[in-house]
Amino acid sequence: MRLQGVATAQALVPSAARGRAVVAIDTLRAATTAAVALSAGARAVWPVAGVDEAFALRDRLPSAVLGGERGMRAIQGFDAGNSPRDYLASLVRGREVVLTTTNGTLALARAHTAKDVAFAGLTTAPLAATWLLAQEIEEALIVMSGTDGHFSYEDALTAGAIAAGLPDVELDDLLLTAIAAFKARRRELALALRTTPHGKRLIDAGFEADIDLAARLGRGRVLPVRDGRQKSRLIAWRHP
Repeated sequence: MRLQGVATAQALVPSAARGRAVVAIDTLRAATTAAVALSAGARAVWPVAGVDEAFALRDRLPSAVLGGERGMRAIQGFDAGNSPRDYLASLVRGREVVLTTTNGTLALARAHTAKDVAFAGLTTAPLAATWLLAQEIEEALIVMSGTDGHFSYEDALTAGAIAAGLPDVELDDLLLTAIAAFKARRRELALALRTTPHGKRLIDAGFEADIDLAARLGRGRVLPVRDGRQKSRLIAWRHP
């Protein structure tokens, strides 16, 4: 398999994803949140780009939970924010979640041409590596969402964690660098996330506990992947 890294959601050209498997990454916090929601019993997660689109989708899915953020804060009229701690079984079990965030849902939207798509953070990085191998595909992309159009170190750590779990894979320079970063910080991932620019902003906004949750390498029980029958939504994938 040839594996190529993409530094930001904005850098992903949809034509480049066509026919490939794509792992989109948003470590802080959307991919972590989506995995928690599915683990808590949500039927599916619908990632959408905009707030108006989220409200319109709930008109079609009246029992859905609306979740997401703008500027790290919950959106007026929504049921939950982008904190994984919001997605308790008491809220989401048996329901669908409509999720809109600043960075992660954009990466998913731009990967719409891909053959298959997964959404990963550090908690689900080992599952993402296993999922990629299961695709039996020649070319794949790891797309780091970044923050507001800029490269983010926390997403590089997740990209490195995924790529490091793939044997005999041809990697580009970006992913080789990501692996080096992950191996250097593997024993202190929570600290590494706290010291990133986005991590510091989350701490200032009162979300330090979310950073600790997002740093739990391999603790996720399910990986959010695109539903093969309804491609606009993510469902839970488990290790075979």
